[in-house]
Amino acid sequence: MRRIFGLGLLLTLSSPALFAAGNSHTFYLPTDVRAGNAQIPRGIVEMTWSDVSGSEAQLTIKTENKKTITIPARVVEGKQEGSGVVTSVVNGVTYLDELRTKNAKFIFRHPSNDSR
Repeated sequence: MRRIFGLGLLLTLSSPALFAAGNSHTFYLPTDVRAGNAQIPRGIVEMTWSDVSGSEAQLTIKTENKKTITIPARVVEGKQEGSGVVTSVVNGVTYLDELRTKNAKFIFRHPSNDSR
């Protein structure tokens, strides 16, 4: 009986970790970027997201220096050709346009893509 309880407890405690792993992705940003009103430094970032509500999700981005940034993004679900980042430069400022995982694309609002 103790083994079954222990196994059940182990599965219960590991389930949130497994769930979180499905909603996270690591990216490399080759340069400092702006996403929404947040400045994100160059380097490796870990992105996690909440459950998608309609076409919106709340993203939490953790930088290498452990700074945490939370921003909204529009989500386009579906198989992507590859994962990575898409940026653009507007008036000398590099903006983060999209973060792509194998199953979704997260699109950020900024001056050059507000019409999207």
